[in-house]
Amino acid sequence: MKNIDLETWKRKEHFRHFCSLDDPYWGLSTALDCTCTWQAAKQTGESFFLRCLHKSLIAANRVEELRLRIVDGHVVCFDRTNGSATVLRPDETFGCCFIEFFDDFPTFAREAVKRIEETKARSGMCLDQNDRADQIYYSSIPWQSFTGLTYSKSLRSQDSIPRITFGKAGMNGEKLTLPVSIQVHHGLVDGLHVARFLEQFQNLLSA
Repeated sequence: MKNIDLETWKRKEHFRHFCSLDDPYWGLSTALDCTCTWQAAKQTGESFFLRCLHKSLIAANRVEELRLRIVDGHVVCFDRTNGSATVLRPDETFGCCFIEFFDDFPTFAREAVKRIEETKARSGMCLDQNDRADQIYYSSIPWQSFTGLTYSKSLRSQDSIPRITFGKAGMNGEKLTLPVSIQVHHGLVDGLHVARFLEQFQNLLSA
């Protein structure tokens, strides 16, 4: 992790401007071609969600702005970002599950499954899993496609953690597409950076 010197940072004015707003967050929703990833997961029996989550985290870690956070009033850049996913339980409640990022998928998936099972065995929201800044909040709505999405957030806090949601994949012509929504803090992340993330994510989904 490195501290960003706000006085010499090229985004100083942008950061201060958006932090002065009542709502400094922005986001968008799109659909990405996930045909190759879906087919690969189906052939190997692997989790399609974990495949998408892993590729998304690889993409996010390649974009420095998605590793920026506001911590105790200061801007920091983490060396890497992890994930925190909502996990549905049989009683239809959900818990938050910290999922550490690993470069190789087998290790990532193995550790993620352990964490997910631990969260399923607990009760409540497991908010203790969300007490670190070096993560991205993930949700999945596999029952519903969408073209837009809003997020709950506290406008009184310095929350700067990005949110990403996957929707129900569906056919679009001969392609299977995945709805993807992202919300970020505008003091840290602009449209250019989100576009770079989505381009990286799409390339990985198509690999």
